[in-house]
Amino acid sequence: MRVPSEEIPQADNLVDVIRTIVAVSQGARTYQQIAGAIEKVERQGRYYRKAAEIIGLIVTPSQNQSILTQLGQVFIQTNPTLTNPILLRGVLNSRIFQRIIPYLEAKGNLGVSRQEFEMFLRGTADLGANTMAPRRISTVISWLVELEIIVIHNSRYILSAQTINQRVDSIQFDNPDEPLLPGTNDLNEYTTVEQRSSSAQETIISYRNSAALERADNAHRHLVNLTSERIRNANALPKFNQLIDLATHINNKDYIFEMKSTTHGNEKSQIRAGLSQLYEYRYLQNKPQAKLVLVLENPLSANEIWRQDYLEQDRDVYLIWDGNNELYGNERTRQDLDFLGLL
Repeated sequence: MRVPSEEIPQADNLVDVIRTIVAVSQGARTYQQIAGAIEKVERQGRYYRKAAEIIGLIVTPSQNQSILTQLGQVFIQTNPTLTNPILLRGVLNSRIFQRIIPYLEAKGNLGVSRQEFEMFLRGTADLGANTMAPRRISTVISWLVELEIIVIHNSRYILSAQTINQRVDSIQFDNPDEPLLPGTNDLNEYTTVEQRSSSAQETIISYRNSAALERADNAHRHLVNLTSERIRNANALPKFNQLIDLATHINNKDYIFEMKSTTHGNEKSQIRAGLSQLYEYRYLQNKPQAKLVLVLENPLSANEIWRQDYLEQDRDVYLIWDGNNELYGNERTRQDLDFLGLL
């Protein structure tokens, strides 16, 4: 589906979006009060309030009465500036930017022209009336520049993965029906993922609840952080949603990772669960060519060592494991996943 027009900001100056958040923290509640605080006309007060809502830093639960979200409170407490990672996280959590980042990522160092970028936005989003579309396009580009998410070289927009990786550990996609690794950036691709997610809603709820419990586990978080760091070091972007622990696009290939904490007692069940989840996630994301990677807390026990050949040769799933804060894999896996620096 197209990104709805109400989810696309039309407030060009990101610094003034920050001023809006500060104004709300100091007691401005209505868009009229916000407009006065940031020295704008009332119409712009609505625009800037909506922009701060889109990135999740303020909310308006009752008519014309805005307050900070929990994330907004943290933003205010931790130096509300353009370089604050919370601001970038909020922008990257919005649906329109979650479509823009993979699009630019796929273009690599060649980037895109302004015309190509505008065509993409018009194809993936409802930009509203003809009078509103230029403002929204201008706003999106302005934010990308202000946050240094893109660099402009020879009039082409090139994604700066380095800037993103310096400020956030990974990019969170709030909706499991949004593709983490779009290939064509065609609207049909987004529709397919949305339809599959809708059909599997009951299973997704179950997986989401299970994933929330697993992510509270220290060993699981350690595996995610360890792998995410290796992905960032390769100048690629680690992404995740409510189900998928990590996904990334690197060297023109897509990868989906599932992390499992293991003990002698649960080793078999965790491997089986991880295997089935990887296949289902790949289907739900409509990425039949994506490489699947199972990451375990511990090396396989003597009784289960046969599963490595089963996973890698029969199921075509890469197996890696943690050992003293290092990641290990067999020779083939080390070669194919060289960006992870496996031992």
